[in-house]
Amino acid sequence: MEPVCLVEPVPSSGALQVNPAALGLLRGLTRPLHVLAVFGPCGTGKSFLMDRLAGQGEGFPRSPGIWVWCLPHPTQPDQALVLLDTEGFTEQEGDETKLSRLFVLNVLLSSVFVYNTRSEGDPQRQLDRLTYVRDLPRVVRVLDEFSSENSFLLSSVLPDFVWCLRDVAPDPCLDEVLEATDHELDSALSSPQDSEDSPSSCVQRLFPCRKLFHFCSPRADGGHGKPPAPTDQLHPMFQEQMGRFKDYALSRSPKTVVGKRVVDGAFLADFLERVVDLLSRDEPVLLNELCSDLQQEGSDYSVGYPMDPMGGAPLRRAAVSSAQPSVPEPKMERVVPLQVSRPALPVLAKVAPGTAQPGAMEEPMCLIENSPDGELQLNQRALALLQSVSQPVVVVAIAGLYRTGKSYLLNRLAGKDRGGFSLGATVQSHTKGIWMWCLPHPRRAGHTLVLLDTEGLGDVEKGDAKNDVWIFTLAVLLSGTLVYNSLGTIDQRALEQLHYVTELTEHIKVKVAGEGGRQKGEDSAEFVHFFPAFVWAVRDFTLQLELDGREITEDEYLENALKRRQGQPEKLDLPKKYLRQYFPSRKCFVFDRPAPRCDLARLDELPEAALSPDFLEPAQRFCSHIHQHAGTKTLPGGHVVTGTLLGNLAVTYVIAIRSGAVPCMESAVLALAQIENSAAVGEAVAVYEEQLEWRAALPTESVQELLEVHAQCEREALRAFMARAFKDDEQQYQQQLKDKLDSKRAELCHRNEEASSDRCKAVLMELSQELEERVREGSYSVPGGYQRFLADQREMVEKYQRVPWKGIMAAEVLQEFLKSKETVAQAVLQTDQSLTDRQREIEAERARAEAAEREAQLSQEMQAKTEQLLQDQTRSHQEHVQQLTAKMEQDRKQLLAEQERALALKLQAAEVLQEFLKSKETVAQAVLQTDQSLTDRQREIEAERARAEAAEREAQRSQEMQAKTEQLLQDQTRSHQEHVQQLTAKMEQDRKQLLAEQERALALKLQEQERLLREGFRGEAARLEQQMQSLRQEMNRPQDTCSIL
Repeated sequence: MEPVCLVEPVPSSGALQVNPAALGLLRGLTRPLHVLAVFGPCGTGKSFLMDRLAGQGEGFPRSPGIWVWCLPHPTQPDQALVLLDTEGFTEQEGDETKLSRLFVLNVLLSSVFVYNTRSEGDPQRQLDRLTYVRDLPRVVRVLDEFSSENSFLLSSVLPDFVWCLRDVAPDPCLDEVLEATDHELDSALSSPQDSEDSPSSCVQRLFPCRKLFHFCSPRADGGHGKPPAPTDQLHPMFQEQMGRFKDYALSRSPKTVVGKRVVDGAFLADFLERVVDLLSRDEPVLLNELCSDLQQEGSDYSVGYPMDPMGGAPLRRAAVSSAQPSVPEPKMERVVPLQVSRPALPVLAKVAPGTAQPGAMEEPMCLIENSPDGELQLNQRALALLQSVSQPVVVVAIAGLYRTGKSYLLNRLAGKDRGGFSLGATVQSHTKGIWMWCLPHPRRAGHTLVLLDTEGLGDVEKGDAKNDVWIFTLAVLLSGTLVYNSLGTIDQRALEQLHYVTELTEHIKVKVAGEGGRQKGEDSAEFVHFFPAFVWAVRDFTLQLELDGREITEDEYLENALKRRQGQPEKLDLPKKYLRQYFPSRKCFVFDRPAPRCDLARLDELPEAALSPDFLEPAQRFCSHIHQHAGTKTLPGGHVVTGTLLGNLAVTYVIAIRSGAVPCMESAVLALAQIENSAAVGEAVAVYEEQLEWRAALPTESVQELLEVHAQCEREALRAFMARAFKDDEQQYQQQLKDKLDSKRAELCHRNEEASSDRCKAVLMELSQELEERVREGSYSVPGGYQRFLADQREMVEKYQRVPWKGIMAAEVLQEFLKSKETVAQAVLQTDQSLTDRQREIEAERARAEAAEREAQLSQEMQAKTEQLLQDQTRSHQEHVQQLTAKMEQDRKQLLAEQERALALKLQAAEVLQEFLKSKETVAQAVLQTDQSLTDRQREIEAERARAEAAEREAQRSQEMQAKTEQLLQDQTRSHQEHVQQLTAKMEQDRKQLLAEQERALALKLQEQERLLREGFRGEAARLEQQMQSLRQEMNRPQDTCSIL
């Protein structure tokens, strides 16, 4: 087809109207759609870019409105490619309302939105010309009842944003940056905008995936102007750049709407009509409500069913030629993917690992509330928002004394000069409980930055000091990086105020066994697996960073403060000791006062220029360090924590605290693993069903074809499960998944047989009408009628054989049909007076021989089907074992990495101890030398004994660490072997069931052979004997179920 106008402006009113002819073309597209829309200023080559994607010379006209071009997808045969080209906007003021509506339509209709501009001056200025993006949150809403979180929710449904920057001069630096960041748009932008309402800031906030592709001039001479028409005259560098852009644009996922539902052309056409109507009436577009209404009204949307991309019948259901009879279409099967919803946010359905997720909250929300009586409780609305984030999270929590500026520092970290975490200007504590703010990570695509602002510690108005300990404990348990904020200097008083660290062992358990806090055998290395990195932020610091006459770094300042002092009581050294043991990764930043004292009360209102440079410089370094080095939150074993997991962790810990128990990290992880692994099974089954919806078209022509589709879907389901599951040490959940997928395969085979049977019966009913009509009229009750009957029946069977895509039940349904007509044939045979008795006997024998031959053919097909099912079970077993082995190897490497890290920390602690002992050696030697009761030889012996004891302690520590690592690896190997044995036993059980089926089939064949021999059909009996011999050989063939291991 050629491009046609889809949406055009009404000249008199400036409103928009939809072209019915274009809607008809869209409704003919019954495959999943890959929709690319281009938008941008006039004269920037938008249409030329779309023509290149279509692989055509010139296709799109340069006309007002939105034009559509429907094409087969060049790389995804199960999808249709839809290109949308929109009129450009100018520098001069025009009809802004019309252009804003066209922009909204482009965004809502596309799966990839392309913004096309030329490179003129500052590139960011070209991005900021896209002013229409500011109206998007006002015009489009996901949930009306969550209007304050609309930008956050929009980022889960908007398309990929691709900025195409044209006619760019060669810039190796830009090329290097884009290649290193996989064409991330944010990497090429300058410093953040002063205004959050700037177009570039809106793009970063609203669109979950943002890419930048730049192009040189397409002309071979490098000049500007209209590009050449023949492709071979294009600049080679432009063709290379165009290839990279085309590869990315065409590889993205199909168009989806709220709930991640893949749409077809009929849905998109109805969706377009509704949106244009709402925009014309200046009413907001409520996406969840709109999509729900369309889904209820349009139950015949054929999503995922492979159809002709230009409309009409399915590709595999092509109409039979005019020489063949028309037959009714069979019942079409469609697999509906599992929908997962969450409390309070029903539109945020389950999303597969790796897709874009909500990445921004409009403002912070209280996650854990601290009631006046000191009880901690979760805010369910905030919890639902956190659990809707399925991206990996980087969690940064801040703790410290009240009224020390914690919230202001977090707002700097979020890049917000105004708004954000609320600040207080009085002597009273302002933040209560733990507040949360989810934002797109500024430097890691596909990650969410979660900031946690905790209630100030040491509030004089708070009656229960234990409440402070629980707030600090939760900050430690939930975060990946803990920022401790204090005023002045790191002195003994500051360390005493950090006494909460010394109480962590009383309020956190590592192991499940035992009662109370710290368990036997637990040490700092085990706490390290769970505890975050530690950053000490020293505010209002006025001293010089000098020690013993030399300049020192901030980190050296912290480490010197944490050193143990000789002669200091051990009780005073406890905060230092536990900081060193529990937080081996430590960093320090010192900040001057941000503004004069008189301006501190309105700090959040001050412009950047009014802040102290001595504050801004360390603040910038602090933010850069957190953004670059704060790691993704992980669980022991290296499993990455998502927003969903983080929410479940918070629930587990708060419930434990409210019940009066001590939070146990191991039990929390185990409980989390059960929740996550159950969800992983559900997600894997949903992936299987979604893949099946895209790939399967029932009935299939063979069992092998159906099993290949099942194998592809099972492979993707297993990948999804392995990516999400963790700590499934006994492979309990993987076995659940295997059982469910086996059940799905059996259900799929049954539905395939039903679909084939329905189609075959419909075909035979249509084809046999004329034959049955002649029987009723007595047309065959004449001399020679039997031969005419046989000829007409053979003609009907030949027509039946020519009808395509009948499926695997074609022969069986035909056999049943002909059996049902044997009485009629016998009646016609007996009434045919032209035949002698002998001829009638011969005809009856021939009919029985044909029936026996059809039965033999059916038996062969049944045997082949049984063998294919057995082979597929072997393949499925192999797939599970291979992916499990890969997962176990990955877990083993992560465990080794953790153990090496723990060992390094132990060695570091040992070095510190060794230094301490060395510092005491002088004292010990002095005491030894002054002991007059010892001879010189005895002194040497005592010195050697002391050194031997120290060496023995070190050797013992190393042996214990090595033994623990080996024990963990042995346990993993044992678990893997047990699971493989279980899978092998299950496979052997299934094989025995199949052998039993084959034995039953063999018994039936023996009965049939005996009947044939009795009736004198020796040739047919001999052929049946050959089939039985083949079946016996197959049954006796040894099955090495362990060879795949």
